[in-house]
Amino acid sequence: MTLWLKTIFLIPYFEMLDRYWPIVVQGSLVSVTLGLIGCFLVVKGTSLLGDALSHSVLPGIVIGFLISGSLHSPWILIGASAFGLLAAALVQSVHSHSRVKEDASLGIVFTTLFAIGVVLINIYSQQADLDPGCVLYGNLEHFIVDHDAIWPMVYILAGVVVLLLLFYRHLLVCTFDPALAVSLGLPVALITYSQMAALSLSIVASFEAVGAILAVALLILPGATARMWTDRMPAMLVVATIHGILSSIIGYWLSHPAILNSSAAGAICVAGFGLFILSWLLAPRQGLVMREFHRRQLNASVAVENLVKTIEELSTGMPPALSEAKLISEMKLSPRRLQRAKKRAIAMNWIAQNGGQLFLTDAGQAHGRHLTHAHQLWELYLLEQLGVAPDHVHDAAEWIEHHLSDTDLLQLESLLAKRAAEKTATPE
Repeated sequence: MTLWLKTIFLIPYFEMLDRYWPIVVQGSLVSVTLGLIGCFLVVKGTSLLGDALSHSVLPGIVIGFLISGSLHSPWILIGASAFGLLAAALVQSVHSHSRVKEDASLGIVFTTLFAIGVVLINIYSQQADLDPGCVLYGNLEHFIVDHDAIWPMVYILAGVVVLLLLFYRHLLVCTFDPALAVSLGLPVALITYSQMAALSLSIVASFEAVGAILAVALLILPGATARMWTDRMPAMLVVATIHGILSSIIGYWLSHPAILNSSAAGAICVAGFGLFILSWLLAPRQGLVMREFHRRQLNASVAVENLVKTIEELSTGMPPALSEAKLISEMKLSPRRLQRAKKRAIAMNWIAQNGGQLFLTDAGQAHGRHLTHAHQLWELYLLEQLGVAPDHVHDAAEWIEHHLSDTDLLQLESLLAKRAAEKTATPE
């Protein structure tokens, strides 16, 4: 019981943090660096390109290690960067000069280069101290012994941040609208290849910590999570940074012997995925919970307005009050749904009840006329301006009428009047 309570309150976590802090620090550095770059890939819809590059640099890493015999040699950075740019060039070349689509060319290039790297590891693993598991999955625990190995990632993160500050606008335009970037005279190809080079360097610096496979998760998860919370790139970069730090802290806790007793790199990726799932469910705009809540709210509002409109239409030339049975039959609603709509309409002062009869208030009559007018205008717009068949306009107007404001109706009336005047002025 005591061990369980200590585990829940993270006491072992804090007791051992003075020794294992390099795991949290290096994990955060890797997650933030890859996450910042990944935000642009996620927004642009080229996350698979980041996946491809993270695998394609493997032959360069192996060749650089064979030349220098060290995991910290500049040859590894040179080799990996060269193969990263080679992969990007091959993907573009195959896509541009053949009938192979971009996704297929990505699959061909990155799997082939990755396979070459795996073959080289297996061939030369007996001649050099090159652990395939470390290259593929990382060894974050190594940084507990060698604290100085953290510094390359610090420098690369600083470089990425500086480049973002200097060329943010250029990168933003190239990410969201490459055609606009070309028209503005921006060197789109140079910016793209520079981005790929920065990604290659980041992956090389992080492969010792998380490997070439887990780096893909840390590249995509922060940006994908941030995309759930905001549509603005500056805010995305901030959220991705927070995601990277939180996933490293939670991942270290999960990897603790008292919890999962697992690889720290794998646990960080699992924690990052957990944060993504929470965002997917609970984000204020894109989360499933809030989307379901707004959907229910919208359906309830539509039901209320349909009730008002139905009473308005059925009251024409008839007694102003209608029974609930008549409305249930006309609207094809269950009694329960009608009761919910009635309560909301009464609360909004659109309808009133006298015994078993419902009738519209002055505000309800005005809103009912607004809905009927909106329905008629939209049907007319679909018929005259878009050429929609007459038997297809009613259902569309039945839905859109709930979303047209008074301003929208004035614009529609003006447009229809203008087109009618043009037709009258044009000779047959």
